[in-house]
Amino acid sequence: MPRLFVRAAPVALALTGAGLMALVLHPEPPQADGRPLFQGAQIDGPTLALFQRSCQNCHSERTEWPWYIRIPPASWIIAKDVHDARRRMNLSQWDRYTSDAQRDLLARMGVAVRSGRMPLPRYVFVHRKAILTAGEREQIYGWTRAERKRLRGAATRSAPSSVSLFPLSP
Repeated sequence: MPRLFVRAAPVALALTGAGLMALVLHPEPPQADGRPLFQGAQIDGPTLALFQRSCQNCHSERTEWPWYIRIPPASWIIAKDVHDARRRMNLSQWDRYTSDAQRDLLARMGVAVRSGRMPLPRYVFVHRKAILTAGEREQIYGWTRAERKRLRGAATRSAPSSVSLFPLSP
């Protein structure tokens, strides 16, 4: 037994030192941005609360980083997941998307939530409060349909008329 301890002690000490160095040198996670979600959209309070509870940690700049964000390799995995999610859809930047892009995102969002693909199972495994009930999934789906319809109507109303400046007949 003492021989095993003598051989394992340097390895354990090196791993502990490397872990402590990683914690010390690891940068602080970025602070949450104050921009509201879905700026410019028409969303009711209860539906917005569902997005805040289940979506904003990955799909916005209002991420509430967990304590283990400072521990590699968990920090690398989480940072990559959040970066990828924001690249696909950033709810803090909603007003910067074109109307067409918003309608496309709403369609994809509605299907992903209604089918249970979002929030991701690995996310809700750790964040139990993010789990959506069937009724909440339908609430989000219904809102995405209504908002797409509103955006289509706004695009139709703002489309230029087809009045010609040069009539064909006098």
